[in-house]
Amino acid sequence: MFDKLEHLTQQLSFALPECIISQILISTDSFLSYAWNRGLFSGKRNAVFSSLDLAHHRFAEPHLSHLIVDMESLLTSRFSALETLRQLASHNRKLYIYLLATKSDTPLFNFLRAAGPFRVLKRDLPVTPFRQALLTPASPVDISRKFPAVEWQMFTALAQGKTLKHVAHLLNLPYHRMVYRLNTQLRQLGLPDRQSLLHLLHRLTIDANHYWG
Repeated sequence: MFDKLEHLTQQLSFALPECIISQILISTDSFLSYAWNRGLFSGKRNAVFSSLDLAHHRFAEPHLSHLIVDMESLLTSRFSALETLRQLASHNRKLYIYLLATKSDTPLFNFLRAAGPFRVLKRDLPVTPFRQALLTPASPVDISRKFPAVEWQMFTALAQGKTLKHVAHLLNLPYHRMVYRLNTQLRQLGLPDRQSLLHLLHRLTIDANHYWG
């Protein structure tokens, strides 16, 4: 079944004009980029960019079906990247967005998985299951497990250094409701306390070149 899916995908790819792409990888990892273009999907119309900004002009491509973002090698704020991807997903519901991350970093992996209608893959997957994960028709994203809009606004404000009381005021919500919402998200992310969340948000907002871990 997998071989048939891959063969069909390659047939469709070769039927496209040379200038049309169907998959975009965002990564600054030269090894991953080389493997992507030369080994993983050599028959597909692929393009590799080092940032979302550089790839922005291709996001409106009518044949673009997959956007894969290597969250570990981004040179800019990963929180900012997630905001960009959330907006892109809301405007193009037919685009499948995949995030590559290290599953051993459980809080970060859980945050990425809940940040939007994305599919999060382990960055160190072997070639065959990695290809299969992208070629197999994606199942619908479970929206109930994603951050609600208010929670995302809360995270955005906290990442900017605002206090929870300030966030409650900005969102016009009682402080105790804000505390309840925060504690609910802490449990879902597997974080022990508020300080752990602030540490995670700090990691997401700073330049990935300066900090990881």
